[in-house]
Amino acid sequence: MILRATVSAFLVAIISLIATLLVQNADLNLVYAAFCCSPYFIVIALVYFHFNFFRKKLKVLEKAKFAFELGYGFLFYCLFSLLLPVLLFLSTLGDEYEHRLYADLGGVIKEMFPLILTLSIFLTFFSSVIITWAVKSWKYLVPTLLGYLILLPIVFAFSTTIREFNDLREERLTQEDNIREGRYKWFCAMSNPTAYPVQLYNGRFIFPKDEDYEFTFSEGNIVNYNAVWGQAGGGTYEQVMSLPKALDITWYSFAEDVFYRMNGAIDYDKLRTLFSTPYQEKGTTKTVDEHYNKVILGFAPGGVLVIWATGTGRRQVEIGRYQAEKVTIKASDQSKENGNYGNIFNQEWREQVLSDTSIIPSDVQEAIANKPIPYGYWDKLRTRYSLQPKLVLSADIKTFDADFEFYNAERFVFDERLRDMDMASRGIPKDVYIKWYDQHNNRCAARFLFDETETFKNFASFFNDKKDIGAVLEFNVDTKTKIATATLRNDTESKLLLKTEVIDYGEHF
Repeated sequence: MILRATVSAFLVAIISLIATLLVQNADLNLVYAAFCCSPYFIVIALVYFHFNFFRKKLKVLEKAKFAFELGYGFLFYCLFSLLLPVLLFLSTLGDEYEHRLYADLGGVIKEMFPLILTLSIFLTFFSSVIITWAVKSWKYLVPTLLGYLILLPIVFAFSTTIREFNDLREERLTQEDNIREGRYKWFCAMSNPTAYPVQLYNGRFIFPKDEDYEFTFSEGNIVNYNAVWGQAGGGTYEQVMSLPKALDITWYSFAEDVFYRMNGAIDYDKLRTLFSTPYQEKGTTKTVDEHYNKVILGFAPGGVLVIWATGTGRRQVEIGRYQAEKVTIKASDQSKENGNYGNIFNQEWREQVLSDTSIIPSDVQEAIANKPIPYGYWDKLRTRYSLQPKLVLSADIKTFDADFEFYNAERFVFDERLRDMDMASRGIPKDVYIKWYDQHNNRCAARFLFDETETFKNFASFFNDKKDIGAVLEFNVDTKTKIATATLRNDTESKLLLKTEVIDYGEHF
């Protein structure tokens, strides 16, 4: 009897500790704590099984009842488990460093209580099972132990499911709360024209409510390599934070050898509206919910700062264009000693950036050699007209995707659900890619690559500087003639912009 009770006490204590760890997000610290505390719980389990005056008084030791054991065991284990932090408090009174951990006894008990409660439940249940059945005979102990071993994975699977459900619920509630407070998960990235690299000197987001946040772009890419205007380069870390209502940002333009500073408000309301409104794009098998998660800062010569909001899908919208001022920043003695790489004040680094072909490709360097900086060019790219894109497709094209990219670096994708779009202020198209599957399930496409000089000239002559007069930008795809055209139309005239051939990729595309 004594040996069986002792073995049972060890089993109950160890298995209960394991079960408690399985239902927690157990890290190494919690595992270590469970290991260190295991002797204490083995002792109280031994007390439970051997030396309890009240059990003998009530004569329930030999003829234990499961219901009684559940109630009695929970009170017993909960009481002795709560005694543990008290003992830790008393045992560290002579050690000033250790006692700091347990000095706030009430706080320690409050912090440990969820674990104490969980462990007490497992100790109670496992003890009730063993003392009711297993302690009677060795033959009951083995199947009971096997039952525990089968039960532990079930406990783990059940608790994992509950945790995941609670985590998803908590994430949803947190996300809803963040949106109400104007906080989103996003990051900021830098952009610049290929030929004109820049480097951030310092940057600060100014939020509506939260404290200002100083940011830097990634250390490994402080200067963009093979940069493309409007595309994200080096960025900050993605995190949940407010959207900025203003910026205080200073950067260095290598080609101009000038520092610029922009300190002022940006279009916070537009940012907030975009980030608060998810949008849908058609995925491979189903429609996917997308959302904005990136702010791109575009630095162009002349102190031009263009800001875009970018989504997780193929969508990018301009927030605004802002003008920075030239500022003078002198190198301190400390800044001169920072080494070559990344040190804006080091002449070798400045020359290296302008000559490095991984930053400015050799063909670009040759193209701009001995030529003045084309100030105003990046403002020209932002030219907008009142346009209504419209697709006129052959009847056999039932479903399609149309990917629009504009010279102002905006982009969006639409499909058959949005065949007719509203008239809106839009940039000049740069690359429009329409794709579909034909009746034989072959992948087909029509790609419109608009020449910059010719297209800007055509738009200017068609609108005759009256940008507020609307026009339809019609894309016509004829699968019989294999010809696709892009045409500007209004009530009185039309202008063919581009003609291209339909691409038949075949079924193995």
